Parts: sequence; structure tokens; C-alpha cells
Amino acid sequence: MMGKYEEDYRYGLSRASSLLCIAVLAANTATSSAFSVVETPAPRSMEQLVLGTVALPNVRGGASKLLDAAVERGFCRFDLARTYGMGQSERLFGKWLEGSGVDRSTLKLVTKGGMGDDKYGNPDRPMCTRESLRSELTTSLEALKTDYVDLYMLHRDDPRIPAEEFVDWMNELKRDGLIRRWGVSNWSLRRIHHACAYADKTGQEPLTATSPQLSLAVPSNEIWPSTHSVSCPSKLGEINWYRDHNVEVMGWEALAKGFMAVPTLWRQHEIHYSTFHGPDADAGTDTWRLQRIQRAYCTPANYRRRDIAARLAKDSGLSLAQVSLLYCLSKGEHVSVLVGADQTSHLDEMAAIRNFALDEEATDCLTAASMDPTFVSRVATELRGWTMDKDDIEFVQMSREEEDLFSPESDPTVLV
Repeated sequence: MMGKYEEDYRYGLSRASSLLCIAVLAANTATSSAFSVVETPAPRSMEQLVLGTVALPNVRGGASKLLDAAVERGFCRFDLARTYGMGQSERLFGKWLEGSGVDRSTLKLVTKGGMGDDKYGNPDRPMCTRESLRSELTTSLEALKTDYVDLYMLHRDDPRIPAEEFVDWMNELKRDGLIRRWGVSNWSLRRIHHACAYADKTGQEPLTATSPQLSLAVPSNEIWPSTHSVSCPSKLGEINWYRDHNVEVMGWEALAKGFMAVPTLWRQHEIHYSTFHGPDADAGTDTWRLQRIQRAYCTPANYRRRDIAARLAKDSGLSLAQVSLLYCLSKGEHVSVLVGADQTSHLDEMAAIRNFALDEEATDCLTAASMDPTFVSRVATELRGWTMDKDDIEFVQMSREEEDLFSPESDPTVLV
């Protein structure tokens, strides 16, 4: 007789399989569906738009000018990391902050550490320690010209280290006044659940933010080494679990490296799919980056999603990038997105979305990668019932199966 955990797990897999079958049947259906962008009753908080700084060293006209323009437009949260330019982004931001005259208390700085000198998430990198983590944070604070950060995140998980140890280390940093809150980036739900349970048991501060990949484009495989994505439609239960446990979801690569911002980028007939299965290029090279990006995002389902989003953008007078970001924000008020900009026009484009939202039908069509009303309705109904509870998480954690309820392979549309 099957135990409850096994029943739940198999039931979840059967639901994913059913959705896949539905998608195959509807893949070639050419039926129209009406959808729209609507104005919000009140502007959404600018804290949901977190300005990324990874490209800060390459901004035309200088980083300080762009940061001044960002603050003028209401941006108040900034995403940094020790590995961005190996400290250069933090140094440029700190130089601006020191000379800008901006009140530090009006800004919320996010930075990430824990990877040492590793740029790409190598799982065999030297292990993070309590001492190395504190040293990285201290270096970041010195570069940023501040004595605290509002949110400090572990840039990658290291499964070699018990989640409990990370909880202890981050709480020490908080008690010492170096950080206001803490979070993780690219951690799985099972590890986050472990960390939260331990924090609760020991009376410590739990993590309050997670930063996975979140985009309209569902990656078909791991984009960068040791990363985690919640873009797959079947991840809705995970996203809702974070909402129910007061964990912010801060999505990175929301525009899929431009795939969901430029309608003509990497057009389907221009992609050489034979290279997807060839040998990996040398890590860190431009060829390696392009190879990983195209393998992840250039799928038939994602091209359909982009076509639907482009049509919606045209009909509503918005850009593809704006519609793509609105899709991410439709996942809940606990969701924020990292946005990049290298010129003021990009800042204007991003800031403008605070006044808009997608209606439910638009969100459903984009999720299903279809405009067939019957198919969209069936997928939406199925996914809205996809929730996570404690037993589900515990079973997934115990499972040694390759199949996972929350893997990209569960996407009901990505394989068609």
C-alpha cells in the first residue's frame, strides 16, 4: 500500500503528464482569444522594481548619471553582488552614494555574497565558511560606503553545508547590525523549507527573500551553473508557498537576456538547434554564454509566449519588455523583479509599468503559450489548484527520484 507522500507525489506527476497531453493536443490550434492590459487602481510600489547593477561598469555616460536619474524616477532598491565585476559594481555604487547627497535611509540596498572568487557558480568551489562570509560582507560594506545593507543574500546554495549553519551565520550578521534582513538566491524550496523550520525551532530570524530566475520565458534547462528557476507554470505552488510564509520572491533575468524584450532577437528560423547538443564551450566565454542562453530560452513554447506578448504589447501601446515584466508581477504582491537599464529611456520604460497590470485572461494565455480559449481555461484551472503543503515539501525532500514536481520538464507547454 502506498504511503501518503508517495500518493501525493505520483498524483502531482500525473497532473503534470495530463497537462502535457492537453498541450500536445492544443499546440497547433489557431483560435483567437481576447485579453488586455488594465490600469491599476493605484500605482504599485516602486520597491517591486529593483534596479540591477551588473552592467553598471559599462553604462554610457557614467554610472553616477544613471543612478541620479534612477532616484529621480522613484527607484529606491538596488541589486548588487560581490561577484558583479568582481566588486566593481559595488565600488561604483559606493562612489556615487558617497558623493550624491542622497539620504541613505531612503534607499534599500541588496547585495549578495558567499561565492568567494567563483564567478559562475561552480559547485566544486572552495566551501563558504562563517569567517569567509563575514569577510565578503565587510568588503562589500566598505565598497558601498555604508555600514549596513538592507538585504543580504547568499548568491548560491552550497549543499555541502547544512542549511542550519547558514541560518546561524546570517543571524550573527544581523545581530551585529551589518544587515537588516537576509535571504537566499538560487536555493531550492526544500532547502528554504529546511532553513525556515530550523530558524523557527531555534527562535532565530528566518530568511525573508529568495531570488530565483523568474520570467515569461520558461528555461528548458539550468541557465547558469547552480541556479534555480520558478518560471515553469507548475512552479505556481512554490511561488504561493513563499507568499504564505512571508518570503519575497525577487526574480532575476526577467527579460531572459533580451529574448522577452526584443521581438526579433534570435528569431526561430535563425537558431541552429544542432549546436544545442554539441560540446559545451569554455566557461566564461561569449560563446559559452550565448550557448547557455539559447539552450534555455529558445524553445517552441517560449517563441509562442513571445508572439502572444508582442501582440498584447502592440494592442495596448506598451513594449514587449513591459508586458513581460507585468507577467512576472502578476504572480503576486510578494513578487519583485530585477530590471536592468543602461540609459534613462530604459528607466522611464520600467517605471511606467507601476500603473498597469495584465488581466487574468492575458496572464493565462501567456502561461499556456496558447490563445485557444478552451485549452487556456483548462490549463489555468489545473494550475490554480496546484498548491504546496508541508507534507509535499517533506516528501520531495526525501525523494531521490530524477523526476521532480518542480522541474522545467513539468512545464505543460515547453516540450510541444
